Amino acid sequence: MAEEILKSLTLWLPGVSIMIALTVASAFFSGSETAVFSLTRDDLQGFRNGKPGEKQIVQLLIDPSRLLTAILFWNLVINLSYFAVSVVVSRRLLINGYDSVGWLLSIFGVVSIILFGEVLPKSLSVVIPGAISRLVVWPLSISVRMLDRVLPILAVITRGLTRGFWPKLQEETIIDAEDLEKAVDLSSQSSEMIANERIILHHILDLSEIAVEEIMRPRGTYLTVNEEAIWQDFGHSTPPGGFAAIVESGTDQVQGVFWMHGTIYSESKGLKSFRETVVYVPWCADAARTLSLIRAKLCHVAVVVDEYGQTIGLLTQQDLLDTILSTSPSRARRILKREAMLKIGDHTFHLDGLTTLRYLASHLGIDFDSDQEPSVTVAGLLHQNLRRFPEVGDEMLWQGWKLRVIDVTAPGRVRVLLEPGDNSFLQNTEGSE
Repeated sequence: MAEEILKSLTLWLPGVSIMIALTVASAFFSGSETAVFSLTRDDLQGFRNGKPGEKQIVQLLIDPSRLLTAILFWNLVINLSYFAVSVVVSRRLLINGYDSVGWLLSIFGVVSIILFGEVLPKSLSVVIPGAISRLVVWPLSISVRMLDRVLPILAVITRGLTRGFWPKLQEETIIDAEDLEKAVDLSSQSSEMIANERIILHHILDLSEIAVEEIMRPRGTYLTVNEEAIWQDFGHSTPPGGFAAIVESGTDQVQGVFWMHGTIYSESKGLKSFRETVVYVPWCADAARTLSLIRAKLCHVAVVVDEYGQTIGLLTQQDLLDTILSTSPSRARRILKREAMLKIGDHTFHLDGLTTLRYLASHLGIDFDSDQEPSVTVAGLLHQNLRRFPEVGDEMLWQGWKLRVIDVTAPGRVRVLLEPGDNSFLQNTEGSE
């Protein structure tokens, strides 16, 4: 066998050299795919303020479909080329009477591309994705840009083939939120889902109906600092909510944040290492789109602005997750660290002005339609009804319940006593219970 291999050296050596080069190329794209897509959100957060190569990785992952298409395309071309060369070399050996060497090369070729072109690079990339990503980023970027010129042509060919072979092919109908909610409600009749799971599913679906104004942190409830802030300005501790908003000097316009939630301050890196960009959304944007935008832009905070472009509050990713995962999400509890609605007697409650009407209606068993309610919070409801800042003793009726202002600590910061509006309403409530 060894003698045959040496005699046939001129027949197989050029082809095997090409196969080795193609194996290295296959390993490059296989490892690149695993490494780049194994990076965690925290890794990418760090890369945003890192070296040029790290920033380029983040740029590539802004459009993951484009990146994955390029990797799979080039890997496919390389693998097809590899097996084409393998077939040509093996056939040449068989024609010249070196059957054993030809079969050996065929088996070696399959094992080699699987082991060295796929398994080993992917295994290594899973272990050290950051280092591999930094190593491959620039060649990978070039390959993606090269394919950008080809993709439009491939798209035209794909559409032509689709129309030719499947002229009646139609896109599947998108299931809307109402259909999903009905499915969740129907599933409650079986034992497949426990109560908390159903609640969380409803919260996820409700995100498309909740405006960010309902769950944001209003201006004045979070720490603001300037760009030149130092660790001592925070009192050597993580600020409430895990972040501090960076504002322009003399204004409330938020330019970025120092995001410190779940991290430990490092003197060597300084406060600048925690700086993050923010995204901007209008007050009427729904929570679902805002969460998608935050995740797509690899940040943690959305700045909520009014129709005049002024900052009216902030919404963090943690706030959105609390809205989804908490069985009874409450903005007042999240910001003020106390219950928004405190029961003090039969059908009598103390409310904080930050309590949302959606939260209040849910606890009182009242149907709530945000389109029919011009106000979002209890304080906003009082402003809308009184046409001025509430004062102690002010009263109003809402959905059969009487709201009476019992404390005012600042303009718009109120505590309210909630009780049934009249005895007949109390009797109806008791009867329904």
